[in-house]
Amino acid sequence: MLARLGITSLFLFAGMEIDINEIKQYSKPLRKYLLKSFIIISISALSFIYLLKENVQVSMIIAIAILTPSAGFILSSLGGFNFSEDQKTWIKLKAISKEISAITVLFFALQINDPKALLISILVMGLMIYLLPKIFKFFLKTIAPYAPGTEVSFLVLIAFTTGVITNKLGTHYLVGAFITGVVAGQFKHFMDSEQSNSIFHMIEIFFGIFIPFYFFKAGMILTISMFNLNGLYIGLAFCAVFIPLRLFVVNWGVKYFIDNIHDPKKIIAISLMPNLIFGLVIVSILDTQFNTNPNVLFGIIFYTLISSILPTLLFDKKEPGFYDLSSV
Repeated sequence: MLARLGITSLFLFAGMEIDINEIKQYSKPLRKYLLKSFIIISISALSFIYLLKENVQVSMIIAIAILTPSAGFILSSLGGFNFSEDQKTWIKLKAISKEISAITVLFFALQINDPKALLISILVMGLMIYLLPKIFKFFLKTIAPYAPGTEVSFLVLIAFTTGVITNKLGTHYLVGAFITGVVAGQFKHFMDSEQSNSIFHMIEIFFGIFIPFYFFKAGMILTISMFNLNGLYIGLAFCAVFIPLRLFVVNWGVKYFIDNIHDPKKIIAISLMPNLIFGLVIVSILDTQFNTNPNVLFGIIFYTLISSILPTLLFDKKEPGFYDLSSV
């Protein structure tokens, strides 16, 4: 239960960070970036079918785990690095857009073998998207004025509830929580009011308290049998192939966005490497729903750990809480 509170509140936070108007403003380059991402995910999945001897469904899910940055994790750590506002904007846009595409692919991949369940899930998700704005309007009109300071509790409760619903549908808690965050992010009271900074800060504190329980739960997946050379070789192969590939893809894509900042490409590319949360979520899904080869699971975990600590290793510490980017 504590782990679920942690993961749903983290993806609630990630969803609320989405600025629809900002995405519309840069829709053309983002569409190109996402199309390129879908192509790379598809090619990677095909390679996993051949190399790891997994089926299409599992291979697609593994590709998502390897290639998707964890937006909530990245956004919550941006304050610890001395980035310019432009760099923060593009890191946020790329991380969020990639996570949206990955969650969409994950939603379909998990139920691709059961068309009836997929159709039911789509209908329920549509109903959820229709009802959430009405629920928020009701809360803001009839409850919030008489119960000040209850916004965070309300948001966390709704995110947890929608997360449980999507999990029961056969997807994952993060899908419902993320949708709740996206819808909540369109309400001025949560985003642009006098209370908005306090709401965001309290949500950060909340998932900061509970997300360690998710890490603890994910760590319990590991068994002694996973710690072997075959799993290590798979993890090293993932690192050798996909870390340079992801850096190249982001570097190549940044040219659509920024031309007037001194050498921003490496900074943005490295900042988008962490995929620890998404990787652990996928490992949990692969272990519980698909009984995937333990060597592959250990390889994914090894890769996510290495990719997620890259920014800390490559950005020199400048002062407590900030990092000097000059040596990157």
